[in-house]
Amino acid sequence: METTTPQQTVQTDEESSPQQTSETDAKDSTQPPKEVALIKSNKHYFIAFGLLIIGGIAGMAAGFSNGNSQQASEFDLLDPSTWFPIFMDKNPHGGNTPYDFNIWDNQRSCRGLKLDIIDNLEPKWEKYFQRAVTEWENDDPSSEAPDALTLNVRKNIRYDPECRTVMRKMIVCNGDYGETDYIGINHVAIQFGYIISSVALLNDYFLENQSDALKQNTVCHELGHGFGLGHWDENFYNRDLGNCMDYTNSPKNNQSPDLSNFLFLEQMYGNTAGTSRYVEAGLNNTVEGLHCTPGSETVDFSEGTEIFKKRRLPGQPTITDDEFERIALLMSPGNNIIIADSSVKEHPLAREGWRYLKRTDKYEVHEQDLGDGLKIVSTIHLV
Repeated sequence: METTTPQQTVQTDEESSPQQTSETDAKDSTQPPKEVALIKSNKHYFIAFGLLIIGGIAGMAAGFSNGNSQQASEFDLLDPSTWFPIFMDKNPHGGNTPYDFNIWDNQRSCRGLKLDIIDNLEPKWEKYFQRAVTEWENDDPSSEAPDALTLNVRKNIRYDPECRTVMRKMIVCNGDYGETDYIGINHVAIQFGYIISSVALLNDYFLENQSDALKQNTVCHELGHGFGLGHWDENFYNRDLGNCMDYTNSPKNNQSPDLSNFLFLEQMYGNTAGTSRYVEAGLNNTVEGLHCTPGSETVDFSEGTEIFKKRRLPGQPTITDDEFERIALLMSPGNNIIIADSSVKEHPLAREGWRYLKRTDKYEVHEQDLGDGLKIVSTIHLV
C-alpha cells in the first residue's frame, strides 16, 4: 500500500515578511502622529480661546456703535473693562461719598459754596480759565444741573510768579516750573478737616506746546480739586466719562464738568436756590456727619438756628502769622514736590512729616501733617 505523506507548506522569511509588514502598516495607519493627537485632544481649548477673541472683538464693536454711551476713546481697545462686563467699574467714584473728599467751610450751610478765586494767570491762559469758571459756576437757568457754586474772580493786577497763597481763597497760577514731572498740581491747606486755602499750578514747561484740549482739561481739573472734588475715574485707558475730573488719554472728550459733578457738589455744599437741607449720611464725614440733599422748599439758615450751627467750625480757629508763612512756603511753586521712583515706598521727605496717600503712574497724592489740626494735601497730575 502506498502511503501518502501530508505535504507541509513552509513559508520562507521572504514570503512571510511582506504579509507581516502589511499588517503592521495597517495597524499604524490608524494612529496619528503624537503632535496631531495632542492637538485633537486639546481642541476644546482652542475653540474656547477662539470664542474669547471673537467675544472681545464683538464687545469692542458694540462699544463703538452704542449711541447712548460717550464717544469711545481710541484707548478703549487697550482696556479689558471695555471688552467684557465682568471688568466694568460700576461706581465711577470708587465708592466715595461727597464727604470722603475735603470741603470748604464757608459758613453758609447748605446754600452752596461761595468762593473767591484769584486769577494769577498770564494772558495766554485766560480763555481756558474763563471758560472753566463759567462752566463750573453753572448760571444757566435752563441747565438741569444744580447750581452749587458762586465764584467771585479777582484778577491780579500784576502777575505774581511766586503765586502767593491767600487764606480763605483759591489762587490759580501758571509758570515754567521746570522738568518736575507734573503738568498740574492742586494744593489745599486743611484745618480741622476743612479747606482754608487752595493753590492750583499749571506747569508751562510741559503744557506750553500741548493741545488746547489738554490745557482746558487741566484747568477744569485743577479747579475741581480746589472745590474739594476727587477723581471720577483713575483709569486712563477705559471709556471717557465726559467730565474733566475723569483721567483720560483723550482730553478732547473731558474738557468740562458734567451733571454728575454738580450733583456731587450739591451734596457737599447744597444749592444756591436754598432748597437743600441736611440729612443723615450713610457714610459720615468725620467733621460733620451730615450731607446736603435737595428739597422743594426754602430752608431757614438764619444765624442761631440748629441747622446753621451744624456747619460752623468750633471756636472759629485762627491761623498765626508763623503758621501762614509755613503754609505759603509749602504751597508755593518754589517748593518743588519730589516725584520719587515707584520702587521707593516711603516718602523721601518722611522725616519732615510727608506721606503718600495714593500713588499711580499718572498721579500722586501727598500729605504733610503740620500739627494743631493743620495739614497740606497735594494732588499731582504727572506727565
